[in-house]
Amino acid sequence: MAGRKVFDFIKLSTKIPQSVRGEFGALRSKFESSHATMSALPSNLEAIDWGYYAGRVGNPALVEDFKAKYGSVQVPRPSDNQTSGIGALENDFKKEVAEYLEGSKERIAKFEAALADLHAEKPLEEMTVAEYLSTKPELRAQLVEDIEARKL
Repeated sequence: MAGRKVFDFIKLSTKIPQSVRGEFGALRSKFESSHATMSALPSNLEAIDWGYYAGRVGNPALVEDFKAKYGSVQVPRPSDNQTSGIGALENDFKKEVAEYLEGSKERIAKFEAALADLHAEKPLEEMTVAEYLSTKPELRAQLVEDIEARKL
């Protein structure tokens, strides 16, 4: 079974919520029992001993006919037309994540600058309303607008 992905159920179980761990355990046991069943099967079919059947069956032409028909059976294998699409989706997702992380760095820097500005201000207990509004012209404009709207 070389080349197949192996699921690390212990690592996966640490990443799921506690409420679904019972269902996850059931899924794991089903997977392991199916995997054990599949692993017990041979990778190739055993060759049929046509000579044995030709000697046992009264009509050797019947065995030859059956052998020819058996040999002509072609089991269609589904073609893999999804892997390339999944790879493209994965690459797009990786690009989106990288862009999001870059944006996160920018947002973090902006928030840290805003936090530094807040720490640099005087404490609110020591500040007047005029001092507070002097650094926030949009808030001052909104307050003036609200006051004007409430005048009789």
